[in-house]
Amino acid sequence: FHPSDLEYFSADSIHQLRVLAQEPKVVAIGEIGLDYYWAETPPRELQQQVLRSQLALARELSLPVIIHDRDAHADTMAIVREFPGLRGVFHCFAGSVEMARELVDMGWYLSFNGAATFKNARKAPEVIRAVPMERLMIETDAPYLTPVPYRGRRNDSTYVRLVAEKIAQLRDMTPAAVEQATWENGKRFFRIA
Repeated sequence: FHPSDLEYFSADSIHQLRVLAQEPKVVAIGEIGLDYYWAETPPRELQQQVLRSQLALARELSLPVIIHDRDAHADTMAIVREFPGLRGVFHCFAGSVEMARELVDMGWYLSFNGAATFKNARKAPEVIRAVPMERLMIETDAPYLTPVPYRGRRNDSTYVRLVAEKIAQLRDMTPAAVEQATWENGKRFFRIA
């Protein structure tokens, strides 16, 4: 349950997710988390309760999680800390270098999308340079956050190479090396061949 879509969450929801998550093709629980950006999102207490429930389920099933954290860094980190040993990735990472280092120390991954290519991106370049390559992933977040020079258009997977190119530039690597590393990171994270 995405934090913006909790109107359908009920007492039986975790049981239903448990059943669905045991299907052989399920490799993670997500996108789950906290979103404090929109005034009309569900109450913060409900978002936190649902996140904790889903993190507990992921731990029970030994599945990694994909975290949505929008304008909720402190609360998201506090809750994630309650689940040591859980594996996860912060999608569309927008936190600080210090937050990134703590997550990496906990064994988590950080994923970046087109926002890392924006002229006003300040934190993402710092984080991309600061954390080990083996903890970075790239994503589209389609249809949103289209990379430069296509910003403002509908995003799709054909643009993910532009995120790899930006990471390559920031880390003084070739785009091919970034693509290979993030490909391997994704396979390792999701435990897929």
